[in-house]
Amino acid sequence: MPAPQPMTPTPEQPIDVKRVLMDRALRHAERDGLPSDRPVLPRLLGFLLALAVMGVLLLAFDRFLASMQRFLALPIVDPEPATTPVPATVPESIPAYVVPVEPGSGPGSEPATQVLTPEVPPSD
Repeated sequence: MPAPQPMTPTPEQPIDVKRVLMDRALRHAERDGLPSDRPVLPRLLGFLLALAVMGVLLLAFDRFLASMQRFLALPIVDPEPATTPVPATVPESIPAYVVPVEPGSGPGSEPATQVLTPEVPPSD
């Protein structure tokens, strides 16, 4: 069996690239003008699914708006004050921290070793 020879274009039949591309474009243009035969069932199911999704979204948005309207229509009521008893003897202002007076520091202070005795008033 003889070895195959590579195919090379002969000078009598040159490949015209422009002509091949023009023929391909012409075939595509003719095919574009024809009506396409797409199946009806998948298109119909897709349309119904899109309608269902839109319906669910619109109902959810409607429920959200209705709940917001109910919330905004609630009456504004001030909270009741606490009913815990407050002692009546509380002064109006209580210092946060009181520095204790150290014995022996201050004018006229007595020594810390002296014991203070309560004074007894004289009896009549």
